[in-house]
Amino acid sequence: MDKSNLKVLMCEVPQFDKLDSDEIEIMADHVVYRKLPAGATLLEEGGSGDALYYVVEGLIEIKKEAMDGTQTILSHFTKGAAIGEMALIEENSKRSATAKALKDSELLVLSRKNFNDIKENNPKLAIKILQNIASSIATRLRHTSGRFADVFK
Repeated sequence: MDKSNLKVLMCEVPQFDKLDSDEIEIMADHVVYRKLPAGATLLEEGGSGDALYYVVEGLIEIKKEAMDGTQTILSHFTKGAAIGEMALIEENSKRSATAKALKDSELLVLSRKNFNDIKENNPKLAIKILQNIASSIATRLRHTSGRFADVFK
């Protein structure tokens, strides 16, 4: 996919809302477009974490294996969601869950290597990316806390 089409896709993803045109330009040099067909696995629990994925289109299911071996659905992510954020924060991180496409999906991929390049050359942009990651994680923690409160009434 060419850079101009990447920039158009990025403008449709809420994670990039607060980026100015120069920052979108930089991000377009650092993300890769990827199609994922329905049924394909994006991330495998326990696998190596080396990239963050932004959902442009589609439906991704997140499952976690319980101690008894059963699979529990944790969430479903659609357009605008970020998946695998910890891979950019934690060196040598392992995937904490499995992510699988339930529908044909389109993703933008930011590798740890490319994120490190952004950190080094564009620290203000890196801070914005990290703020978006923190916001995503905070939202998920609030949701999870609510689910725990319901379970342990």
